[in-house]
Amino acid sequence: MTEKNRQDLTKYLLMFILASFFGWLYEIACVYVVFGKYLDRGVLHIPCCPIYGFGMLILYFLFRKIKNPAAVFFGSVFISTSVEYLTAVVLEYKFHKILWSYKTWPLNFQGRICAISSFLFGVMALLFLKLVVPALDRAYKSRARGAISLAVVLLILGIVAWEVHFLV
Repeated sequence: MTEKNRQDLTKYLLMFILASFFGWLYEIACVYVVFGKYLDRGVLHIPCCPIYGFGMLILYFLFRKIKNPAAVFFGSVFISTSVEYLTAVVLEYKFHKILWSYKTWPLNFQGRICAISSFLFGVMALLFLKLVVPALDRAYKSRARGAISLAVVLLILGIVAWEVHFLV
């Protein structure tokens, strides 16, 4: 594996971690606004929701060369809303689980998706792709790129060790 490939991999891992953390913050904020209390919406023992990390990486690879912010926003809204709807349907009919409901939110469809959350997904994707990713690109072009890559690897190892600790 070349040095560039290693740096790209650590950049993608860092993007995943950051998007997972921002998604966790979004989930916490939504629950607090709706229910007035803190409820950890993460599935791990750290503050992150991995679905946001995976989603953001998919959006990154789809839209990384698109310059038009409106295209990025609307494309992200369409893709994230479609995935959210399909996930809700599969969870409900295949696994008999309802992990979220927008039934009390205005502009919802079947309680599975909602225009407000779709808009917020688009805003989060646009901000991440147009602000966070360029900042990471600049960091990886600087002299600190080796230190950043090492820090990401250590962070990933720490997360894995932390999660394994809870499994044992």
